[in-house]
Amino acid sequence: MRSGLAALALAACSACSAQISDARGPAVGGVGSEVDAGQPDAAIAATCTRRTVYLDFDGQALTQGATDAALDQARWLNKPQGTAAPYRAADGDRDAAIQAIVDGVRAQLAQFPITVSRTRPSAGSYAMIVFGGDANTVGSDFGGAVDELDCGDRVPSDVAWISDNVTGQRAINSTIGAIGFGLGLTATTDQRDCMCGWDNDCRASNNQPCRLGSPIARDPKARQLCPDLTPQDEVAAFRTAFCQ
Repeated sequence: MRSGLAALALAACSACSAQISDARGPAVGGVGSEVDAGQPDAAIAATCTRRTVYLDFDGQALTQGATDAALDQARWLNKPQGTAAPYRAADGDRDAAIQAIVDGVRAQLAQFPITVSRTRPSAGSYAMIVFGGDANTVGSDFGGAVDELDCGDRVPSDVAWISDNVTGQRAINSTIGAIGFGLGLTATTDQRDCMCGWDNDCRASNNQPCRLGSPIARDPKARQLCPDLTPQDEVAAFRTAFCQ
């Protein structure tokens, strides 16, 4: 079992299991302009309502199957059933740590804006990010975070997992990256970009909020790729998925 944020080498496909890389290779800048993920966009006035983001810190049972947040099913599970324990349940400052993650994710998605909630939506499509526990109990082959690469964004209700080992700004950036991976965005080589480290050798800079490239080059050496290797517009991908 690899510790930290782990990587998986898989052939390109429309819905592959996908993980954040823990490899420590060189990183170089991307192309085009980039936008801080938390920078407001004055042109977007109404809340995006096509999808929402659900952050689950309170423990969650998961079932192996076609990925569907409403059914608590994920294709990346390596066993029929898995359970994520409540996120950092023994920490004395747990509530503050969770609130910081929620506030950080909201801030980094404020430019759209996207609804981020700790309450499961009663209807509609949503990306569910489950926090807590370890890879053995959850059923992940990877120790820090996992999501499913969905080229073409064919599955509207994704399920990702982030372990107890991932905290602070790293947890916030990992959440943005997990959502992006579920939209079909693949790895980049810019340490500040939100997709750095998603199954490539880029070492993410997690001491500050990650950025969404608009556009930015995909890493052609990433271990998971979608068919289109042209530069990806990460801002447009989020806006299309959640707002249009």
